[in-house]
Amino acid sequence: MFSTERLSPKTVFCNALMKSDAADFKVVFWDKSEREFGSGKDFILHFKNEEVLKNVLVNAPLGFGEGYMNGDIEVEGDIRKVVKIGYLCDRLQVGKKHFLFNIFKHGVLQRNGMKADMENIAYHYDLGNDFYQLWLDPEMVYSCAYFETDKDSLEMAQLQKINLCCRKLQLQPNESLLDIGCGWGSLLINAAKNFGIQGVGITLSKQQLEYGKQQVQKEGLQDRVRLEYLDYRDLPQLNQTFDKVISVGMFEHVGKANMQNFLKNTRTVLRPNGLLLLHTIGKTVEGPTNSWIRKHIFPGCYLPDLGSILKNSTSLGLNFIDCENLRNHYSKTLDHWSQRFEENEAKILSMFDDRFVRMWRFYLAGCSAVFRLGTVHLFQLLFSAGVRNDLPLTREWMLAGTSAQVRAD
Repeated sequence: MFSTERLSPKTVFCNALMKSDAADFKVVFWDKSEREFGSGKDFILHFKNEEVLKNVLVNAPLGFGEGYMNGDIEVEGDIRKVVKIGYLCDRLQVGKKHFLFNIFKHGVLQRNGMKADMENIAYHYDLGNDFYQLWLDPEMVYSCAYFETDKDSLEMAQLQKINLCCRKLQLQPNESLLDIGCGWGSLLINAAKNFGIQGVGITLSKQQLEYGKQQVQKEGLQDRVRLEYLDYRDLPQLNQTFDKVISVGMFEHVGKANMQNFLKNTRTVLRPNGLLLLHTIGKTVEGPTNSWIRKHIFPGCYLPDLGSILKNSTSLGLNFIDCENLRNHYSKTLDHWSQRFEENEAKILSMFDDRFVRMWRFYLAGCSAVFRLGTVHLFQLLFSAGVRNDLPLTREWMLAGTSAQVRAD
């Protein structure tokens, strides 16, 4: 650990990086001085003032993210490579007390109440359907896609993901399916059209709900799919149980303190022997969620660790069947989103401002780097309500036929 009382921020920063084998870039400081690490070829980092560098040393994720958003840090090159260096160089962050406090604050003190959850979901997901339409696929799927080959388009990969989820749940005609955090309704619409289910979706995003209802109407599925503005804590209000339940990309918003409550409510509405597919970003070992992501992108989010998910679910009678890690698939998905985002930069600037564009650029590219590094994962966990010994002995039943045959036209 370096003492910031005796050394300048510039010296602390350089000392932290000079022994890193991964460092291969150039830094230009506010006083025009420069420093190269390695050959300096990967990217060029510009610090516009000393204060922003101090912030990076105290809290690397928050300090760098806000510095880039505000234009106090410029990057010439691939942002993903910058994020990679930041994660690999653990000596870069000298504010260890601040880091440890974040673990306590976000893991122990955080309480995700119903009002806070509504506000947090609206903050991110109600930015405008026209905004998301610029860079998502036509199905408006805002979660990890499933790539069978590197050549798969985003459209194909998202349909393959939907099909994979439906196969894992072994959906059958006229079965009832609940989608917790249904987004714009694409999974339920596809499941109704191609697997013949009766579906209910709940969301806390009013704009997603409005768009989803329009799509259900457009597809003529009003008698098979129903979308509602409802919190998972109010699932009993549905007065209904389901053969199958799925939650894709919503569990991250629940929070550590509410993990068991979410799983308990889910278990309550799942019929005996029913299947639950939980699709969530997570970690292998418990740790703090990125402070910049929590503040600026997903307020109130918490990335659960695999052990806690299994401990809480099995204690409620949810029997663990399978877990698949789609980490690399999410990195590819984010790369596709980033490319489309950049292609529509001018339109997005007309909707928001430069700070917003820089924030989302850093979010999409940075998350791609984190998944590629293997520090964060994407789990698809399959559970049953009670022990099931009648499922096929191999995983082929999950994979066969996942290719995008559905709605590919």
